[in-house]
Amino acid sequence: MGYQFILIIAVMGVAMYFLMIRPARKQQQKQQQMMNALEVGSRVMLGSGIYGTIRHLGDKQAIIEISPGVDLTILRAAIRSVVSAEEEEFEYSDDATSDDVPVENMDDFEADIASPFAPDSENSAPTDESADSAPEADDSEKKDEE
Repeated sequence: MGYQFILIIAVMGVAMYFLMIRPARKQQQKQQQMMNALEVGSRVMLGSGIYGTIRHLGDKQAIIEISPGVDLTILRAAIRSVVSAEEEEFEYSDDATSDDVPVENMDDFEADIASPFAPDSENSAPTDESADSAPEADDSEKKDEE
């Protein structure tokens, strides 16, 4: 009776190895191979379901572009899979857009970033005179309606 109990425990241990531990280990190896094969320009899907293109790879982090000009810094572990062209539902183009203009003078670029709300000559704020004249026109229209 003691030998049968030990035999049953041993059979259960072997079954648990083949049904649980071995498949999990294979999946982990597959995921590690995919992580090692990542390269700049690969189209990936994150664990959250967000699709993007890898722009920079580090040891622990990656920068992905989720739409033209929109980059996210993520943990490499957040990448669930590499997406092939057949798996894409929508067409995605890696072509340069008009926004991708090379920066020739970094000081001008940094100044633009530092003050993005600075008024341009085309989009300047209204002057005090135009702001004062607008309410008077509204008051006269109200008097005419009465």
